[in-house]
Amino acid sequence: MIDLHNHTTRCRHAVGTMEAYVKEAIRRGITHFGFADHSPWTLNSIGERYAMLEDELPGYVAEVGRLKENYNRMGSATDREFHIFLGMEMDYIPSRLNRARKAIDAYDWDYLIGSVHNIGFEKLQRAGMYDSWDIDDIYELYFQQVRTMIQDRFGDIVGHIDLPKKMGRRPLRGMLFYIEPIIPDLRASKMAVEINTSGLDNPSMEFMPGWDVVKRLWEEGIPLTLGGDAHAPDQVGRYIEQAIVGLKKIGVNEIVRFEKRRPIVMPL
Repeated sequence: MIDLHNHTTRCRHAVGTMEAYVKEAIRRGITHFGFADHSPWTLNSIGERYAMLEDELPGYVAEVGRLKENYNRMGSATDREFHIFLGMEMDYIPSRLNRARKAIDAYDWDYLIGSVHNIGFEKLQRAGMYDSWDIDDIYELYFQQVRTMIQDRFGDIVGHIDLPKKMGRRPLRGMLFYIEPIIPDLRASKMAVEINTSGLDNPSMEFMPGWDVVKRLWEEGIPLTLGGDAHAPDQVGRYIEQAIVGLKKIGVNEIVRFEKRRPIVMPL
């Protein structure tokens, strides 16, 4: 049971203490739990904020470290093992890569999730965008940026690879039309693809990516991992058990987690 995608109140759109997230993970039987809050260089509208500030980064790293010290345990006959990992969900913004790389070099990360949330100033998680632009144009521009991110090997995990679907708008030519061309780039980068279970709680009502894409990625040897994208303690580990059942049904027999930026295979 792993969940590597969990946020904190530093991103301004999550609630609950970090310790509350950890306690919920333990209660739910998660054994490998990771914080991956939004990077400080995320694009924000004037007067709004969707990520931690630059000067909050040291405190974030330090708090994860304290929680590791207090809660990590190897497990025994009477006590389940539990491990906390330090990650970050990093926005891929080409003009801000210098800031990103400074943050990457400054701390001892366990893993980094590379994500695309914006096409220019257009926010992919705003429903109105999909009424203003052609749906296939949105996907074309989105996957072009995702592909560049993968080619730059920006992170260890690709986060919510089909994010525009979250708002319930699917491309007319199907998702594989856009994802199959980037499979060679994924293979070359050795990045894992996250199965983001939060999609079930959004208009798409489907994991990101869906099972057809997951099956194709597995067939092509692309590593897979799991994240609930929690923004509240009660969302920790959401649908992870369901995801594991689904993975087994399509023949997936292993997933990966990360430690000190090294992939570690975990059999299902």
